[in-house]
Amino acid sequence: MPGTSKLRILFLAAALGWMAIVNAVMLWNTRFQIQHGYGDFASFYTAGTQVRRGLGTELYNHAAQWRVQQEFAAGVTIRQSPLPYIRPPFEALLFSLFAAWPYPTALLLWTILKLALLVAIPFIVVRGRPWNEPIPLWVVGFLALGTFPEFMDLLMGQDAPLVAFLFAIAYWQLDTHRDALAGFILGLALFKFQLVIPFVIALLIAGRKRVLPGFAMAAIVVLAVSERIVGWKGLLQYPRDLMALNHTGNGLITPENQMNLRGLFILFVGRVPYPGPIHWVLAPLALAAIVYAGFLWRKAGDNFLPEGFGLAMIAAIVTSYYAYEYDLLSLMVPLLAILARSANAFPPDRITRYLAATGLLLLVMPLYWFTRVYLKAEFLMTLPLLCVGVALARRLHQASARMVPGQPKSVLQVP
Repeated sequence: MPGTSKLRILFLAAALGWMAIVNAVMLWNTRFQIQHGYGDFASFYTAGTQVRRGLGTELYNHAAQWRVQQEFAAGVTIRQSPLPYIRPPFEALLFSLFAAWPYPTALLLWTILKLALLVAIPFIVVRGRPWNEPIPLWVVGFLALGTFPEFMDLLMGQDAPLVAFLFAIAYWQLDTHRDALAGFILGLALFKFQLVIPFVIALLIAGRKRVLPGFAMAAIVVLAVSERIVGWKGLLQYPRDLMALNHTGNGLITPENQMNLRGLFILFVGRVPYPGPIHWVLAPLALAAIVYAGFLWRKAGDNFLPEGFGLAMIAAIVTSYYAYEYDLLSLMVPLLAILARSANAFPPDRITRYLAATGLLLLVMPLYWFTRVYLKAEFLMTLPLLCVGVALARRLHQASARMVPGQPKSVLQVP
């Protein structure tokens, strides 16, 4: 019933609003640590400073990173070595703009930019479609502050809103059948290559092959920019440095803190040193999940772009080698797209609704703090994420089963 649906939306908005206030208080109470270099933004600022000083060839040199971090984060007591920059070189060019200011000012400007991107995302996704929900679009972006992915993003100074913003633009381009431009935008998000590449593979399997030229062009551009910053030697060294972080045991990359199958497998095999048998299990699982998501998306057709987009994103996250809590922020893109769709769309069955509702509630409510603080097992949050994925897969499967034979994939059989 429409009235009941609006009440649910208002209740969820109230809950997120309350959590946003709680999260804001927690961020305020930790402002000293945030401003003095305890968060991940310290590594971004370090990389930006090195590029700004013409020291791009030392971007992944730990001694050089440590020297820079001692200039603005010497008071950090939890680290006796640098917080390394582990992203591809080209993203450091963005942070070189912020390195023109002192660290606290740069962090403030970075946070303002991220909040602006958050507010813009709903307008990009819903563009050209009626928004009949009782919550104004400009409020939706701020309500994201009540979710644990965005809280952790702000606490750590991460770049999750930038990733979500690029995915939002890519969704807009796919929705308007400008696939090549969508591919180019996704190529610009390759600083999160472990999520973007599987997603693009699912897109290609789903039949959106025109994304490939745009994606390839953007990949060439960011590769050229990266080579310009660190040189070919630095580019070849980067994958080895990234994999070496698994050996260090310094807590930077720990499966227990990741929301993917790699983290969830700890329940069965314990922590496996790199490289270990778990990698042989993850590879075929990842491939199967991405292929399955792509095929379901292809069979359901363009009418179910939000579900296909969401399922491909979830498959990319849960099968990726690195996936943290803030990476889940991008899921707001398909969620908003589903909410903005016409009420006359093919309705999900009861099991699908329950799976989706259960997963989403667990993802936005304080259960995260229980798994993080008390259980020390954030990987358990992979389970509600899988519930949402199963719900989307069921919806795509049911949609493809109701296709009118011999008709375009946008035509559904009305029961």
